Amino acid sequence: MKSIIILCLFPCLILGQLISPVDNDSLNTVHVLFEWEQFSNAVSYQIQVAENDSTDFQTPAADLIDSTLLIIIDEGFLWGTTYVWRIRSVNSMGNFGEWSETGTFSIKPLPEEIASLDIAIYDSLSYADGITVMDQLGEGIIYAIDIHGNPVWFVHSNIVWSNGFSYLMQFTHFLPNGNFIGIAEGRENNLPSRAFEMGIDNTLIWEGPGNLELFGVHHDVFPMPSGNVLAITIQDTLLPIPDEIDVPEEYSYIDSVSWQGDRIVEWDRNGDEVWSWSVFDHFDMQDFVPESYESMFTPPNNPTDFFYEWTHSNAVWYDIVDNVIYLSVRNLSRITKIDYPTGNVVWNMGKSMPSGDVTVGNDLGLSGQHSVKVLGNRNIMVYDNGFESGSLASRGLEISVINSDSIPETEVIWDYILPDGLGSPLMSDCDRLSNGNSLLTSTVANYIVEVSPENEIVWKVLPNQDGSTYRSEKIPTLYRQGFTVIQPNFTEGPDGSILELEPGDVTLVYKIINEGWQNENYFYTLSDDLGWFSDSGSVEINSKEETELFFSGNVPNEGTTNTLIFTVFPENAIQLVRVVSLILEPSLSIRTPPFSKVFSINPAFPNPFNPVTTIQFTLPMVETWHAVSLQIYDISGILIETLMDEQLIPGQHTVTWNGTGFSSGVYFLKLEAGSFSQVEKLMLIK
Repeated sequence: MKSIIILCLFPCLILGQLISPVDNDSLNTVHVLFEWEQFSNAVSYQIQVAENDSTDFQTPAADLIDSTLLIIIDEGFLWGTTYVWRIRSVNSMGNFGEWSETGTFSIKPLPEEIASLDIAIYDSLSYADGITVMDQLGEGIIYAIDIHGNPVWFVHSNIVWSNGFSYLMQFTHFLPNGNFIGIAEGRENNLPSRAFEMGIDNTLIWEGPGNLELFGVHHDVFPMPSGNVLAITIQDTLLPIPDEIDVPEEYSYIDSVSWQGDRIVEWDRNGDEVWSWSVFDHFDMQDFVPESYESMFTPPNNPTDFFYEWTHSNAVWYDIVDNVIYLSVRNLSRITKIDYPTGNVVWNMGKSMPSGDVTVGNDLGLSGQHSVKVLGNRNIMVYDNGFESGSLASRGLEISVINSDSIPETEVIWDYILPDGLGSPLMSDCDRLSNGNSLLTSTVANYIVEVSPENEIVWKVLPNQDGSTYRSEKIPTLYRQGFTVIQPNFTEGPDGSILELEPGDVTLVYKIINEGWQNENYFYTLSDDLGWFSDSGSVEINSKEETELFFSGNVPNEGTTNTLIFTVFPENAIQLVRVVSLILEPSLSIRTPPFSKVFSINPAFPNPFNPVTTIQFTLPMVETWHAVSLQIYDISGILIETLMDEQLIPGQHTVTWNGTGFSSGVYFLKLEAGSFSQVEKLMLIK
């Protein structure tokens, strides 16, 4: 009988190539992602990593077994060190294959501006797993520390932008695609600040517009679901001095002053402005702080430098559920809820003002708050700086807003008051973590603390160490995105990796493993030049889980050269597209794969069936019994029944499947015994 050979052209090369780190790469992290290509008949892989001067891996920094094609190793590596690494396959009998070629990579020295921080751990079991990301204000360095305060990753600002200048970077948010966005501070070069997107490898991905008014972008940049970017920018307007301001006689000739307010701007990735909103269009000019206004006229201030910093907005947040934007306005101690489609103000929350426009939460006592956000439970969280109180009283707040037919009511659901001396009148942050804990960042005190829902301290960065950070964010790992594709098992041939298929109806199984820390939707396509296989769709896979996809096709008796392409990409990270390309060729005489002579499964009979079909298979004669799994999947690739999962002796075995209780349709039978795997399509007809 004529057979069809599938030659794996990419990426399944015979020896199995090392993918990441790229050879001679220089890394900016000691949490290293390793990735390699699939080996023939492998059920797992051994990976070894050693310092470059180690003799034949005698003292490895890492020596692990992994059953996928990607592993993140987050311990054992040192800054400023060069390493070598290699892998080899392990088959179902526990036998090791040959080692791959050796790859080399180095880890950069840690910048001198970064050092380990003194940490206090109160309850390691309640600590939210992950790393804490922060920036070194004034240095343009973004970095992360582990639970012990040791730096594990950094990016620096020593990159040249398209205009030939450099900027000092601050991060604001990590993106679903695995990158992060932030603010590039340009004032040291007399340039307006701008938004940016960067990869965790310190690669500049996107530059926001640079030709902005005055200081440009400030305080916050927020990612929109569309991929656009929302940012706060400066806007000035010349206005008459209010009547209630008592101007000193020496400045009596001044009748108007520039008011500095804010615009929210939305840009697409071409840098075009697609939406904007201005405080000058929506706030009443009666609402200002006279004491701050009058401070302009305090000698020796220069009249030519006079401007009134009216709003000083510091955080913007888009809420996809209600299609609204929240704006934190520091100098008015106000949070504004904005209807995104119309730009109309839904409500203002905070300190009462002369206009009467602030109708929500007047009794909350907000004072110069920062970091407004919407939690998963629909409550609002802020860091309330408390700078207007007699003694600085900073706190984290969770606020419930209960909508009604009249004025919404507010209630403080949770608060955490920072100890005396550890608050901050400036900047700062408050986040709710995935385990229910809260993370507070106090900029001036350079104090970060994680507290439980009961406000017990779990972990903290001891205060008043060198440096300070605007905000901090806890993420599970550096690698939000990461996945692997495992092909049907193949054997090695003289010209490539070979998969032998008999003519007729054929089912191929591909496995997608989500190695990232977020649940992800993957789009896939299987196609070829001659129409033997054609399928596409999407599948959602939870973090650290996997899904098998079953593809049915028909291989003709008179085959000809054909190209089969399997493409997969995450919905949120199209740039990580994977393509597995196979060449199919007819052959009358090839080296038969070892398992095809000794493992065999007969076609299920009857098929189609109602409601019972019989499956017969043969196991080879070997010294040990076989661990055999026989499972039924529906057409969506969901496991619906396990017929067998046990050790069996060599010889012929018979199993029946009773489809009573299942609806008519296509099902897949999957037999696995060690590295042998075969799939058959079943048709249940009622």
